[in-house]
Amino acid sequence: MSTTEFRALEYCSDQTFAEALYGLDGSTEQGYCVTRNGRVHLELGPGYRLLRSLACGVCSTDLDRHCLPFPLPQVTGHELVACDENGVRYVVEINASHHARAVMTSCPYCSSGLERHCPERLVLGINDLPGGFGPWVLAPVGAAIPVPAAIPERAAVLVEPFAAALHAVTTLNPEPGERVAVLGPRRLGLLVVAALSGLRKRTSGDFRILAVARHRELLELASSFGADDGLLVGGSGVSLPLRSVDRVIDTTGTPEGLYLAIQLASREVHSKSTHGRPAAGMSHLTELVVDELGLAKFTSEAVPDGALVAWLVETPPPADLEGRVRLVRDAGAAAARHLLERRERKCREGELAPFDVAVVGSSVQADSAIRPSEAHQRSLVRPGGSILVHAAAPGEISPLVRAVVDRGLRLSSSRCGSFRPALDLLANDPRLCRQIEQLVTHRFSARELDRAFETARSRDCIKAVVEHD
Repeated sequence: MSTTEFRALEYCSDQTFAEALYGLDGSTEQGYCVTRNGRVHLELGPGYRLLRSLACGVCSTDLDRHCLPFPLPQVTGHELVACDENGVRYVVEINASHHARAVMTSCPYCSSGLERHCPERLVLGINDLPGGFGPWVLAPVGAAIPVPAAIPERAAVLVEPFAAALHAVTTLNPEPGERVAVLGPRRLGLLVVAALSGLRKRTSGDFRILAVARHRELLELASSFGADDGLLVGGSGVSLPLRSVDRVIDTTGTPEGLYLAIQLASREVHSKSTHGRPAAGMSHLTELVVDELGLAKFTSEAVPDGALVAWLVETPPPADLEGRVRLVRDAGAAAARHLLERRERKCREGELAPFDVAVVGSSVQADSAIRPSEAHQRSLVRPGGSILVHAAAPGEISPLVRAVVDRGLRLSSSRCGSFRPALDLLANDPRLCRQIEQLVTHRFSARELDRAFETARSRDCIKAVVEHD
């Protein structure tokens, strides 16, 4: 058993920082008790190891942390490079699931390859678990991954967002001849451009990359990262050429960015934004991204064979679904909540029983399927599943749902990615590693978090990094 005490700046709900005294008492085998200002804050089970923070990047999720549905104050920061007592460097994947902690469990999520969505997980620097803006972190033993010697610290601190970018690109998987636009090529967006360029090079893919930004210097930088063309956005963006590209990856982290993406895309918008605010006429799109769900127009062909389908509209399902899928019908006002309660009972019994698909008729129903109950951060649909819009209700106000129904636009999403492919790519591509290093434009002491956040919001900053002494 060991005890570590430290002072750290916490992020508060009014977007200020306040110092708190933390204590970490325990061991990897027995678990840790986390105290805050002399009181028990968290009781953590086994499977965590103590690491010393070296540097931590500031991202859009950090800047919008007050909008997310998790308690504050908290020591935030999740784009982390840390070291152990021997000086070995690690990057830390953010989800503290049973699987990441290497503990035996009956959790149906961790035992079925959905550990990133484990309902009992903590999330480093986002949900309860103190993050990398503090001098010490408790990292899940399976989530702390050694950094190859070929990757310098300035690039290693960007492994978390680069892994997310790589995951988005491989999820999207552009087809030959397509134009793929990256909206907001700044922090995450430039990494997405680099990942698209790397995928094209590795697969000899025949697609074009378009960078879309409000500032010409970002278009020039995106070009150096592999973009073929640039589009400068002026004013509100209403003059953008409608449906001029096949797919758009929205990395802006703003509701306005999603609206522009809907205008630009003819086939698909891929969202990476977890800003916690309503967007495009829906309330729970951040949660949709967290759960990596898709939103598309209902067709029978869009429902896979054998799928478990929550049918939430009054219109009867088409005959060709009968016998091919498992249908559960409930079109009442609280249908999604009732079905979620039934699902939760099965999960408590150790059975993973989410729906693969929910069929809805409006943005209100889509929101309800994403988060049926304010008391639980659970979706009616399994992680990676789909919400299909059967027909928009009269008076539908969501431009996203209207585009889905009227134009057949699809919204896909992804969150964090596996670090190992990102580390492998960086370790074996020195040019890419040097490019990524250039994104760090500002560096701050951990005592200067307020300045770091203020700078990270400014036009002059691409990436701000906080360093520990």
